[in-house]
Amino acid sequence: MPSKQKKGRIILLHWNADECKELAGTLRAGGWDVQEFSSTDNLRLKDLRAKPPAAMVISLRRLPSHGREVADALWYTKWGSSIPLIFFDGEPEKVETTRAKFPAATFVSYDGLLQALSRPLR
Repeated sequence: MPSKQKKGRIILLHWNADECKELAGTLRAGGWDVQEFSSTDNLRLKDLRAKPPAAMVISLRRLPSHGREVADALWYTKWGSSIPLIFFDGEPEKVETTRAKFPAATFVSYDGLLQALSRPLR
């Protein structure tokens, strides 16, 4: 049964628009206010600074280097480094590359994402 009360706003990055919408629907059903991006065209750091999300949820399924670039740009800023990063899915070697660069981030499969978001976020 979907949650009635919103748990917070998260940013979902996934580089396939159809899959992004589907994934966002699952997260919304779990009670999250999801702002979805299937490209970085409209994602602006100044917008995130003005209204930081509870977490950045980044898919490593497609274009994992793009996900790392976004995370790197965010964590490069003093204010952005406090936003929890949650990476999900991806090929094992791409996940390990990302884990090496962002050891404080959370790494889960998509099936474990709602559970990871239910724990205290950093």
